[in-house]
Amino acid sequence: MQRFPWVTAALLVFLVAAACSSSSGNPRVENGAGPAIGGSGADGGPASGPLGNAAPDASSGSGLVFGDGAGPAMRPAFDGGAPITGCDPTCAAANGTCNGSVCAIVENPGGVDTATQNQLQQGGMADSTFQWLYPYDSTVFARGLLSPTLQFAGSSADAMLVRITSMTVDYTGFFKITQSPLTVSLPQASWDATAGAALGNDPLRVKVTKVAAGQVTGPIQESWIMAHGNLRGTIYYETYNSPVAGGAGSVGIMKIDPGAPMPTALVTGCGNVCHTASADGSTLVSAVTLGVPVVGSTLGLGGSSVAYDLTNNFSTIRTANDDSLTYAGLYPDGSIYMTATNYRGASGNPSRMFNTKTGASMAANGWDSTITNGGTVAFSPDGKQIVFVHEDKDSGHTLAKMDFDVSTNTFSNLVDLATDSNNYVAWPAFTPDGKQVIYHAGSSPTFETDCGATGDLYIVDVATKMVRRLDVIDGYMGSGSGSYLPASDPGLNFAPTMLSEAVGGYFWAIFTSHRSYGNLLASKANGTGGMGPSMCPSPGGDEANGKLWVAAIDIGGAPGQDVSHPAFYLDGQELNADNLRGYWVLPPCHKDGDACTSGDQCCGGFCGIAAGDGGFLCGIKPPGVCSKEFDKCTTDADCCDPKDLCIAGRCTQPPPQIAK
Repeated sequence: MQRFPWVTAALLVFLVAAACSSSSGNPRVENGAGPAIGGSGADGGPASGPLGNAAPDASSGSGLVFGDGAGPAMRPAFDGGAPITGCDPTCAAANGTCNGSVCAIVENPGGVDTATQNQLQQGGMADSTFQWLYPYDSTVFARGLLSPTLQFAGSSADAMLVRITSMTVDYTGFFKITQSPLTVSLPQASWDATAGAALGNDPLRVKVTKVAAGQVTGPIQESWIMAHGNLRGTIYYETYNSPVAGGAGSVGIMKIDPGAPMPTALVTGCGNVCHTASADGSTLVSAVTLGVPVVGSTLGLGGSSVAYDLTNNFSTIRTANDDSLTYAGLYPDGSIYMTATNYRGASGNPSRMFNTKTGASMAANGWDSTITNGGTVAFSPDGKQIVFVHEDKDSGHTLAKMDFDVSTNTFSNLVDLATDSNNYVAWPAFTPDGKQVIYHAGSSPTFETDCGATGDLYIVDVATKMVRRLDVIDGYMGSGSGSYLPASDPGLNFAPTMLSEAVGGYFWAIFTSHRSYGNLLASKANGTGGMGPSMCPSPGGDEANGKLWVAAIDIGGAPGQDVSHPAFYLDGQELNADNLRGYWVLPPCHKDGDACTSGDQCCGGFCGIAAGDGGFLCGIKPPGVCSKEFDKCTTDADCCDPKDLCIAGRCTQPPPQIAK
């Protein structure tokens, strides 16, 4: 949402009404002949350097599961062991050929003639401006996503050759290019097959060559990692001017699953924003109408909020005649919440704990006598910690945490984790293991990066309190101010949250950014083109077209290290809408006896009871049976794979050892 500092009530009423009525360097160019079409094995040539520089399509969603569910494990050895013989079923689905453990695909969806194919394979250096814009070099993707749109700078093209190779992938695709700007996407089936064949520890080498009027340029090269797991869960976010939600002037809360071709509007209308969701996917809370603060008064005007049941078709649990549920910090199971103060809350009431279903006030031992104002509060995935903006200390510059015992509703051990005297801190989110917190630090007290404001994502280690800017996810080249982003536009990121479990050997963060998206969306895109009137003092600084980005975070990184990877655009979200504050949670769990593919889908945490159709059901784990990936665990020793880790109560893959 386009946010604004607290100002006079009259001006803020006007702004709220307006909101509701509107809305790096050239890469390596290689000469010489490429591989023969249909050849097997990996392409030769050096890997690209760190952080070079590519976008989404409207194809149907993937919806595929690549053997990471309840059945027998089909995972490579991440310590450098040989690939498993055979190919994922997605290879055959893409009309590929399985050569040992290599999925080989040769396709010509554009009908490029043989002579042009030969030209593309020879390479050339005709266009010095031809370079990657998106995805970024060294991006970590995951399975189950839409095929990204590869985007490039440079003059037009008549045809392109895309080569993707690794130990287990050999992809060749010829494409006719008729559109501008310069983009290309693999067919969804081919992207799924590439993802299904890739090893989590072996980079994909991606080379692209173009030809225009007989003049050839390329290949230009990047390397990507494909995490060995399907991204899961649901992302709830607020949107403005969304075509799905009603077009120009629309406001609402949307949901989208990774890999879905488009979002779903859950609730629309002015004020239906400022939401959070419980980690188990059972509960969502949000504003209904926005309150208005009154200067010089501890009370505000208006404001209402609501709790929704995500297990029962988004039905209303309770409506509050105040803003207590606006940006409330929900306990992982959604049963209780801590109110957030001084941000999108106009009541002037202190931060206090309530029962979600009844609205009854709950005594919070150790909190009520210690904390008055706690901003953008969030519980850890296991519910044993809470993190918040310690507004009592310095009005928005310090992040703090406390321990929490739900059995006695007791908070203890107040610790200030990070203080930034030059920036406002907000939007803290625990990593799934509860050992680190990712948060936003920026120039604006409204905790966004529109209207000319700046912001970056940071991480703090809970035990040592060591702080590090996440330079890679933020778009910086090293620890300075230089950037690897094609538009050199770092410092435009805010509102991170995290999926509450690890997938494919990584944690996963989602955040909002006003950075450019290749050649499809400009940096700091503003409210022109039907997006509604400006919400900023200077219309040129509106930046009313935020987008959701996803990035992998290393598991077990040492305190003070940058554990982030280059982000990718969340395909499926609407390009012509302002999308922000993605809240990433697991879907509501299934009861015993329901069909399942992995233990995180089951309320009891175990999927493995044989079903009559050859599938699996949620149920009670038999004594002496080990836990597969995503099954419930207490220690690492509970996991079937001796290399797996028990994180956030589930067995998960260890961090991959990337081949050099």
